[in-house]
Amino acid sequence: MQSSAVQKPQWYGTTSYAAPLSVPGSGTWAGTLSGYGTTDFFQFPTQANRTLSVIINALDESGNPSEGKALPVIGMWDIADPGLTPAPANTSSAFNTSYFAETRLDAQVFLSTTLRLGISDYRGDGRPDYPYNARVIYGDSVLPPRASVAGGTPLTIGGLGLQSDTSVQTAGVTIPVLASSATQLLVESPPLVDGIYDLLLSDVNTGGSSTMTGVLTVGAGPSDQVKIISGTNLATPVGGQAPVPFAVLVVAADGVTPVAGASVQFTSLPVLGFSACSGGTNCTLLTDQSGIASTFMTPLSIGMMTVIAKLAPATYPSPQHVQVSLTGTSSQIDLSLVTPPVWIAQGATLTLPLSARVLSNGNPVNGSIVNYQITQGLATLSNATAQTDANGNASVNLQVTSVSASVQVSVCVGSGNNICQTLNANVVPLPSLRVQPVAGTLQIVPTGQNFQPVIVRVTDSSNPPNPVLGATVLFLGYIGRLPQNQPIVWIGESSISQPTTPVIVSKSQSTVQSDVNGLASIPLATAGISGNVAVIGTATAGTSAVQFEAQQLGP
Repeated sequence: MQSSAVQKPQWYGTTSYAAPLSVPGSGTWAGTLSGYGTTDFFQFPTQANRTLSVIINALDESGNPSEGKALPVIGMWDIADPGLTPAPANTSSAFNTSYFAETRLDAQVFLSTTLRLGISDYRGDGRPDYPYNARVIYGDSVLPPRASVAGGTPLTIGGLGLQSDTSVQTAGVTIPVLASSATQLLVESPPLVDGIYDLLLSDVNTGGSSTMTGVLTVGAGPSDQVKIISGTNLATPVGGQAPVPFAVLVVAADGVTPVAGASVQFTSLPVLGFSACSGGTNCTLLTDQSGIASTFMTPLSIGMMTVIAKLAPATYPSPQHVQVSLTGTSSQIDLSLVTPPVWIAQGATLTLPLSARVLSNGNPVNGSIVNYQITQGLATLSNATAQTDANGNASVNLQVTSVSASVQVSVCVGSGNNICQTLNANVVPLPSLRVQPVAGTLQIVPTGQNFQPVIVRVTDSSNPPNPVLGATVLFLGYIGRLPQNQPIVWIGESSISQPTTPVIVSKSQSTVQSDVNGLASIPLATAGISGNVAVIGTATAGTSAVQFEAQQLGP
């Protein structure tokens, strides 16, 4: 802990203290320096790598700012300091700022500790008409400590002496305060590149501030890891889509905790086409709320291609990366299944398009006949044959009803069906279903702004997991508010701004069937209810569930 002051009034060398009082939770209080040599002592806990301001406003007997009464000076020690030396942080004189009747101590905290704060009159005579107002501006914590590169992550900043007009900045960007109390500020993170960021809290009316160094990780941190989920494929015809996507998982340094909103750049050498890049050969994706980024691959040339996923290469000079290989082949006639292998929830009734692509030396073949035949399981085809279009694509529908066993379909082209591929539709028992958050499970929006949809992914329990088609996802939501229309601030699964249970004013329930990528989503709304309203619910498939929480702030 240090300050820029060099002179130290004599009283800072005191060797005895009155028992310090705890700084009020609001960080703001009133006192009176009445009595010869009076010093008011207070204490409060702090964390390392923070700065803070202590602001004292001298008042007259009517409560108005005055520089003709007390001459307040400030000292600060570690609680373990016996006081045998002058305060490490102190003001050398009263009224050391350009603000009328204000004395301010700006200090830096290097180690997590409890600080002792002393407030005294510079003259030392002390009188009953020497009242003062005191305030500590201190930013202590940020929850959650991670935010997405895309922005929009709700952040709750905890501290002391916070106000509705407290300014919040990071990377030179001012972040609007959505809700506030003396100990918490609610903001949404702005769009930023991956990295570690400071937060600056400042007060335009007093010049006080608090810097929280390195408290927010946006996207990928320097010790995060990227792991391969899938990406191994057999040789694939040039112009045909490989059936297994290149999927990666970004996790924190512990190797387990998923990292959402991190940048992952997909590239290859030689180049190939990525479905997530709309067929482009290079693009950057953000991991979803489960830490996953994924894309299908289409070889554009013959031979082996190295496909690379780099973690936040725009931020880190030597980014974490993983790679897979894909071999492109070409012949006079090739057949590629556009529909990848699927996993279907037990008991589902659905229609699945079965798409294939016919190629010749990497070029699409128009007018070719593709034959479809069910070789295993109970299902129905809309047609036994289909003719390719100008892009070489042909498609029929596979219909299953209350599916209970796996289905296998043979897809062939050419005279005599001598070139064939097999599509497998595997059945997943309901107890094996798992639900993953993808997007929109934690939201806060101001009045007049709509919520984003809640999106979840249903997978099976295998490792790596496979997306499940046709799973019934139950979205159950409750709309609530606190008495007197107080704001509700949510982080994770618990309310941290109000201990009161919200009053439930409405309930909604809907079911959605997951698509071929395992995704299911619903829009969120407040049912026309205004004010500080929270929508709290769960998305359930089988015995697995994830929570979602969204709040619309009142005016």
